[in-house]
Amino acid sequence: MPSKEEVGKTVMDAIRETLVAKGRKPDSLSLATPIDGSLGLDSLDWAAVVVRLEDKTGVDPFQKPVERELRTIEDLAVLYGEMLGD
Repeated sequence: MPSKEEVGKTVMDAIRETLVAKGRKPDSLSLATPIDGSLGLDSLDWAAVVVRLEDKTGVDPFQKPVERELRTIEDLAVLYGEMLGD
C-alpha cells in the first residue's frame, strides 16, 4: 500500500504531466493547491489526469459517483488513497 505522501506525489505528477502536455509550465503544486479553473486545466485535461492516474495506480474512483466535493489536490489524493487501501 502506498503512503499518503506517495499518493499525493503521484497525483501531483499526473497533473504536472498534463500541464506540460498542454504546453504550460506547471507552477509549484502542493496538496493545498485548488483543483479549479485557476490551475489551467479544462474538463478534457482532467480526463487526461484521470487516465494518467489510472495507468499509474490501476484504479479509477470515478467508475461510481463520488459523494464528496473535491476542492484540492489533497482531496483527490485522499480519494485515490482510499481506493488503494491507504
